Amino acid sequence: MTHRGPTADDPLALLDDPESAGLVCRLAALDGPADELGAWPDALWSALAEAGVHRWPVPAAFGGEGLDRPTLVRRETALAEGSLTAAFIFSQFSAATRWLVAAANLGHEAAAGWLREVAAGRAFPTIGTSQLTTSRRRGARALAAEPEGDGGYRLRGAMPWVTAAARADVFVTGAVLEDGGQLLLALPADRPGLSVGPPLPLAALQASCTAEVSCDGVLVSSGEILFGPDPDVMAQAGDGGGAGSLETSALAVGQARAALRALRDLAPHRDDLDEPVEALEASWLELASALLAAAEGRPDAPTAAQLRSRANPFVIRATHAYLTARKGTGFLRTEPAQRWARQAMFFLVWSCPGPVARAALLDFAGICPF
Repeated sequence: MTHRGPTADDPLALLDDPESAGLVCRLAALDGPADELGAWPDALWSALAEAGVHRWPVPAAFGGEGLDRPTLVRRETALAEGSLTAAFIFSQFSAATRWLVAAANLGHEAAAGWLREVAAGRAFPTIGTSQLTTSRRRGARALAAEPEGDGGYRLRGAMPWVTAAARADVFVTGAVLEDGGQLLLALPADRPGLSVGPPLPLAALQASCTAEVSCDGVLVSSGEILFGPDPDVMAQAGDGGGAGSLETSALAVGQARAALRALRDLAPHRDDLDEPVEALEASWLELASALLAAAEGRPDAPTAAQLRSRANPFVIRATHAYLTARKGTGFLRTEPAQRWARQAMFFLVWSCPGPVARAALLDFAGICPF
């Protein structure tokens, strides 16, 4: 696979995607107002929809573009460079879609039907599986499944962290049986007994409208079960873009690139920035190269967890470097510097597996985690 490499004039060009260049600029202009408002970002999502992002992860057989993983990783990196809010919303949309694709590829009729609606822009999927992966906010059986007749189940409990919950038409979610078995489901949003709470008061990315979704005796049919029962249903169908996935690291790499480009723009007027900028750009290039190698499936590529352990501290360093360079002006709410620094902290808690969190703690303590 060929790709455009970095140049002396632009060392951050490795993951450039020509198809997304205009979209990045448009998202960047909309990101600040969306962050200030903190409500659902209609303008951001409209920009994504007009660019056809809903078709990107859907196979051509169901009406989508079926982008390969390297291309999708490049484009998600580009989205994050323009607006982490937009990229985060799309990442949850895309993760849900990939699970539907995995089920449809095995002949699941309901999943195939949802994919056709997604590709046509008539359905908005999102994912609510943190209760099976990294969240312990409501315990091991945050969302419990009780068997019903005809192979169906009743759901009781909650999905504690669901992005764009009030906008969703279908939730790809996970529930736990009394014996510990897990189910992965395609749950329609209009099902009786399902309710969406108010957006959680996040320190950043408030416009993602991430909320808790409750289920009070919600009935699901056997035809809505995508995978399971299984002791570890998230591993049953491979990488669906869950906790610690490449896509999460792609967003960190994209936001870091936005900060580094802004820092580079300051450098001609600041002699003190030359050395830090060059060192940060070199580190970014190493990280982006590793991300691309993993997306392309090269045998010498790092694992998703290894990438995440490197991407988390780097995006924090890059955004805080720009904030430091901007001095007091960067701390104004009207400035992107403070927004990027706040948003970068999200990577420390978003779908952050135990080993990645431990690596971060060791790094903060001055203990080399690698």
